Amino acid sequence: MIVLAGAVMFGGPVSAQPLQSGEGVSLNNSIPREVRSVTVTQKLGETIPADVVMTDSSGKSLSTGDLLDGEIPLLITLNYSDCPMLCNVQLNALVQSLDELELKIGEDFRLLSLSIDPTEPTEKVAQTKERYLQEVPRQGGANEGWRFCTAQQEQITKLADALGFSYVYDEQSGEYYHPAMLAYVSPDGVIVRYSLDVGFPVDQLKLSIVEAGQGKVGSAVDQFVLWCYSYDPNKNSYVPQAWKLMRLGGFVTVGALVTALLPFWVGRRRRPAGDPANASSDPPGSQPDSDSAAAN
Repeated sequence: MIVLAGAVMFGGPVSAQPLQSGEGVSLNNSIPREVRSVTVTQKLGETIPADVVMTDSSGKSLSTGDLLDGEIPLLITLNYSDCPMLCNVQLNALVQSLDELELKIGEDFRLLSLSIDPTEPTEKVAQTKERYLQEVPRQGGANEGWRFCTAQQEQITKLADALGFSYVYDEQSGEYYHPAMLAYVSPDGVIVRYSLDVGFPVDQLKLSIVEAGQGKVGSAVDQFVLWCYSYDPNKNSYVPQAWKLMRLGGFVTVGALVTALLPFWVGRRRRPAGDPANASSDPPGSQPDSDSAAAN
């Protein structure tokens, strides 16, 4: 398991006192007590439960199993509508990339945004969904393919724990301290990849979805591009694999040589036996055969 804090929302009053001349400066790099447990433990290769019961923005009851059909992957975010900052930043960046993405919501992948606030009413979730769907006009299947849901605390905890998503509720402010997380889940419910940033470059988003699709999503070109890249957790992005590109370059070189020489090889094999090009000339200084000598 990999434990990362990612982008975390936290707040609090900050006081600034003027520095006296000659006074030393001490940097406070400590993590606030409220967010020490706000992390994402990446549970790659583990399976999310299919029995997490939720209510979508239309009031319909569904489970995580209903969103996992064995055909297309599922992307999951955990947010809440009244979040004052991080959720808005994350989802705004996500919809911007989704609208530019070639892959289609509902056809190539599904999205689930579950509220971590168990008191959030369905009406509020519906408003949140409408707001973000307006930002993806090119994604015609987003209304059905992207579910915004609420759930009871027990169900929220079950899914959050399965994803390794830790968060804290602050009773004084009524807000949640939480990280930014986008989890990529395979069609069979296996956690394949995480994005722990608030930015989603379109090319990286596409590669992650294709990988989560396990060969069932994307074109042959997409699968080939994914083969040439690997995910670097330190950079939180896909990077080219040098050894694969070198191997590919070798194959291309050999293929080019074979293609260039093939017509020559085929032409030689197809020449008739009497073709002068196939006759061997006598070496210089050789004696003529007996028949030639008799004729002379």
